[in-house]
Amino acid sequence: MNIKRIHTGYLLGLSLLISSIIYFFASNWQGIDRVEKVGLAIGLMLLFFVVATILSRFQHLHRFLERWLWLTGTIAFGVSVALIGQAYNSHADSYLLYLIWLLPAMVFGALTGYKAFYVLGFLLSQLAFYFYVFPSSYFPDWKPETALILVFIYLLFTHAWFFLSRSSWLRSNWIMFGSFCFIQYVFIASSFGYWEYSTILAWVYVGYGLISVFLWKHREEKELFILSGIALGLFLFGKMLEGLGDALGDLLPFFLLVVVGLIVFLTIKYLPRLERSEKGSETWKRVFKSSLLFVVTVVSTVMLISAFSGIMLLIFSWDNALSLMFSAIILLVLPGIALKEKISFLSNILLLSGLSILSSANLTDAFSDGFQPVTMVAMLISFCMIGVVLKLITNAWIGSYAYLLTNGVLLLFLFKLEKSFISIDSYEPLLLLVLVFGNGFIHILGRDGWFNRNALVFSIVPLFILTFFFEEEWLYWLLNSVFLLLSTLLVFYKPWQSNPFRYCVGLVLWYAFLFYKYYDIAWSLVHKSITLLAAGLLVLVITRTVSRKYTQPTAEQPTFVASRWKLIWLVVILMVSFVTYNGVKNETAIQSGKEIRLALAPIDPRSVLQGDYVMLCYDISTLPEATELPANKKIKVVLSPTSKGTYEYGGYYKIEGNWNKPYEPSDDDIVVNGLTYSDHDVQYGIESFFISEGTGQIFEDKTMAIIKVSENGNALLVELD
Repeated sequence: MNIKRIHTGYLLGLSLLISSIIYFFASNWQGIDRVEKVGLAIGLMLLFFVVATILSRFQHLHRFLERWLWLTGTIAFGVSVALIGQAYNSHADSYLLYLIWLLPAMVFGALTGYKAFYVLGFLLSQLAFYFYVFPSSYFPDWKPETALILVFIYLLFTHAWFFLSRSSWLRSNWIMFGSFCFIQYVFIASSFGYWEYSTILAWVYVGYGLISVFLWKHREEKELFILSGIALGLFLFGKMLEGLGDALGDLLPFFLLVVVGLIVFLTIKYLPRLERSEKGSETWKRVFKSSLLFVVTVVSTVMLISAFSGIMLLIFSWDNALSLMFSAIILLVLPGIALKEKISFLSNILLLSGLSILSSANLTDAFSDGFQPVTMVAMLISFCMIGVVLKLITNAWIGSYAYLLTNGVLLLFLFKLEKSFISIDSYEPLLLLVLVFGNGFIHILGRDGWFNRNALVFSIVPLFILTFFFEEEWLYWLLNSVFLLLSTLLVFYKPWQSNPFRYCVGLVLWYAFLFYKYYDIAWSLVHKSITLLAAGLLVLVITRTVSRKYTQPTAEQPTFVASRWKLIWLVVILMVSFVTYNGVKNETAIQSGKEIRLALAPIDPRSVLQGDYVMLCYDISTLPEATELPANKKIKVVLSPTSKGTYEYGGYYKIEGNWNKPYEPSDDDIVVNGLTYSDHDVQYGIESFFISEGTGQIFEDKTMAIIKVSENGNALLVELD
């Protein structure tokens, strides 16, 4: 076992352990009470930190394990905080959960310099902002002005992450590209739609996009130039369709065709000037040329697809997919092949557009009723035409896209064949098996290259999809076992692991399998948790046993925490104290709070970390007498008892220190803390009731909620009745 596989073994083992913990607590297993759950979560978190500290006190060659254990312990802290919300039914997926989780991650990053903490912090900051704007337990009606402010706040803090990631202090490509993509997405998404400020944001983004393209054109990170150009081009294309669609009507496709021609003409005219220019080095000119051609190709392809489809559909209509198919072959694919040597980038545009239209026409025709021999012939012609492109094209991107379409047309052909002649029940798995064995055979026989890499992807990805079929049958377990075996071999088997692409594919699909099985209903989360725990321990033991035989010389690295372990453990103590304090505080409120009953109406969603829960709406969530309440303000609401033994809104509320009308306290009344949203709605933090996995139907008919209210007015949800 080489050092790469040793690292991978420990990484996968720890991933299995933390997944086991998340699965277990998300299952909300009723065999453990609230206090024991909180204590267990704290114990598991401490276990990771203690083992990491012990490792730091000894000389060894696996300092990477220390880093991962500290990171795993920090993830376990987030799970522990989420568990408080689950155990006491408070603030499901609240943005506060991610803000609290963010603090130790950033402090650990500052103390240790380990970039993974900053990556975790970046993701948590994104989640915190998302759940602030889009809470899971209620639906705030943001005013347009507030929404605009939130957009700019998000852009500012994400830009801060972006510039931080490029500083010498952090220098993280993960954060740099992640923040850059988020910025582009939010800008573009906010620039469309019918809300009041979409036009303002659109003009702001035009300026921002042009500055970005010009700025990154002269920087080393040419990937940012490519992303800026693609984003701006697609944005302008979308705005063009939005603005000119109604004005031009049926003439819009012809206008787009003219625009594509103009772009191609300017590119052909400009590129020779760039090559003859004496400005810049040859390397810079080569990188800029390839970046420019990539942007032009993507933008022009999207526009040409829209223009060509629009023109052909005006002539042939949607009902004549065969005409569209053959038009794409004659007018786009064949010219693209002919221009392959003369004008390569124009050839790429024509081929990408032609193959896309060809496949979409096949898709339309495949789901049409009835069988026509000409349809099958057309599909075979399309299949052969894409095969010809695969044979002639050397560009890896064009070839990969053509390979994808080849598999798609093959699936459509088999689908149409089965639908017309065979009529097999549950035929979808059989179609996927054709891709698995066909592409697998090509991969085994082929040489390394983009063609062979595509064959690997289109053999193992359909196998991954097959792991979700045949639930509760023996074939389900067989397919899952085969997939796990193959993905593990791609990661660990030495002859396969030497290929970086196979290694990456195996690792990505291994984690995808681990993630998506969280939502798979074939087995409960408790059973999965036990299985993952056993698998994680087994992987760690095997990795440890084999790594002891590793004798190749490795440079001794300094301990991860160095001389700062006291400060780090101070943070750990604060983390444990926080979880313990909140657990004790909520448990005290449960035991000593005053019990009331409230009318409700539930629905059943799912939380990311905390499992299944019932989202509740109370009669007291709306204050009928309150109009134009200021949003996101703390409020105290008076509840009064009714003759039915329940409590209802008493007509009084206090906001920003002022009562809505004079109020005389009564021993029978209960004052509850809340947060305003919309014009007259209040959120109390008891809108989520966590339940055992898959038991949502049991609570559909519940009409009452049992609440405990502490002396300071905080409410906790105890039970549904």
